[in-house]
Amino acid sequence: MRHKGDMKRILPLIWLLVSSGFGQTVNVPVNHWVYDFLERLEAQRIVPILLSGAKPLTRSEIAGHLAPLYDSDSLALKLSAVQRQQLDYLAVEFQEELALQRRQPETSLYKLTRHKWIDPWLPDAIYRNGRNFLSIDSPPFQLYIDPVLARQRMWTTADSLADMEKVFENAQGLEVRGAVGRLGFYVHVADHQEWGTRRYPGIVNYTRERLGFVRGNGKGLDHDETHAYLLYQHKYFTVSFGKDVNRWGPGRFGQLALSDYPTSYDQLRYSIAGRRIRFTGLAAVLQHFTSAFFFEGHEEKYLAGHRLEFAPLRWLNVGLHETIIYGGRKFEAAYLNPVMFYRSAEHYLGDRDNATMGMDLEMTPVRGCAFYGELFLDDISTSKLGTGFYGNKYAFTLGGRRVNALGIADLDLRAEYTRIRPFTYEHWGATGYWHYATLLGHWLGPNSTGWLMEAVYRVSQPMYVKADLRLIRHGANTAEKNFGGDPFLVREPGRDPEYVHLLDGLLHTSDQLTLFASYEFLRHYFIQCEWRYANYDNQLTEQTSSRGISRRFTLRLQVNY
Repeated sequence: MRHKGDMKRILPLIWLLVSSGFGQTVNVPVNHWVYDFLERLEAQRIVPILLSGAKPLTRSEIAGHLAPLYDSDSLALKLSAVQRQQLDYLAVEFQEELALQRRQPETSLYKLTRHKWIDPWLPDAIYRNGRNFLSIDSPPFQLYIDPVLARQRMWTTADSLADMEKVFENAQGLEVRGAVGRLGFYVHVADHQEWGTRRYPGIVNYTRERLGFVRGNGKGLDHDETHAYLLYQHKYFTVSFGKDVNRWGPGRFGQLALSDYPTSYDQLRYSIAGRRIRFTGLAAVLQHFTSAFFFEGHEEKYLAGHRLEFAPLRWLNVGLHETIIYGGRKFEAAYLNPVMFYRSAEHYLGDRDNATMGMDLEMTPVRGCAFYGELFLDDISTSKLGTGFYGNKYAFTLGGRRVNALGIADLDLRAEYTRIRPFTYEHWGATGYWHYATLLGHWLGPNSTGWLMEAVYRVSQPMYVKADLRLIRHGANTAEKNFGGDPFLVREPGRDPEYVHLLDGLLHTSDQLTLFASYEFLRHYFIQCEWRYANYDNQLTEQTSSRGISRRFTLRLQVNY
């Protein structure tokens, strides 16, 4: 009887998950170009404020922003010819969520697989919907399977290199996504290999920036990357559990609070969204990397965060966020409270943790122009502002974008400036602001500035070209003193200066020009090439420096990557 009673309570939940609606409820990866497409339309005031400061968004949320463009002829007329091509592309990409009238997909991939020379021997299930390698669309069940493949070759010459440096990278794997009713699932797994003329460690476990677990083999390295989660969405509420990344903030070249620069991590994330307000909560487990991590020194730590976005005006979006990192104990209930100020909770728990806060703004005051800014506060003493006090740890980003610049359709110009004070992100013990060996925030790191300028021209839906210029300045530590240039090195009172100004220490400069082109010759099949010229001047001591020029060319072929 008890078993029957338990089943009676469980069955309604199963029914809710499976039959409360039909639609793919997984996230759109944070690097998908649809975000830039919509933000461009936002700058043109063709669509309203997106509330997209906390990425990723779900496929149904993206479809909700796209749907009015298909329903209104007057909006469609405001688009350029290339934007209309992109809109047609997205109609197939999000056809289930958009619920547009089904028609035989006329994509180039579908036409290729149905060619008279290929169709007789290729199974009909392959690219049946013109988009996915294999698909099952039988309500309430959906399943889409695609290959993941990348081949990258890089050649570098530099004044500091005796010979040309060659680095080769391969990746292969699988992407699986789908849904049972409104319960979505997503798996993206890829195994990577790198080899070449670089010096690689022997058979040993280690980590590297942007990566998690890495194994050396003497001739190269191997690592794998997996994103895998379950997601449930009902009306304005979304919750997901699994391994994924986050991107908080409007920055194009990096985010100060949470970026997708580090490898993915296990997390529970939820959001509540309305037309002009959105709240996001996060609880995650991070890997606290030290030199003893792979030698009986493995430590884990916890990240909690919440973010509120609201649009008081049609052209203004405001974001407020807090994060907290702590370790060496159980998960704290106080940091699960969505309406608790983390700073107050930290004081209640004994001031043992690493709390940060910040805010950002996005504005489109003039049609075709977007401006944004972000302020990140790690620690601050207001009475000592402007004195160089090491405890004033903060950073900010300011940026702007011009759509259809110089009167040229589909040409965008952007400029962005980031300034990060010394010792920002640095914290003692298992509370450092990093996951494995990569900062959770901006890749520039502390005691740095960066001017980043970009010009992008989309020739057509499949092809775009880009040029970006980066002027980077960094104050590095000396052998004797810590000037706050290394987030993994804690300041030692008495030895390291109490007052330090931006770019103090050994000045490292890097000016980089990058030219990039991407062509999608078949749906989800890309060929890309990149050329980079860098002029660097790194001060080694107060009397000596290392100067030089490097040139790098990269060729990449990737499938659904």
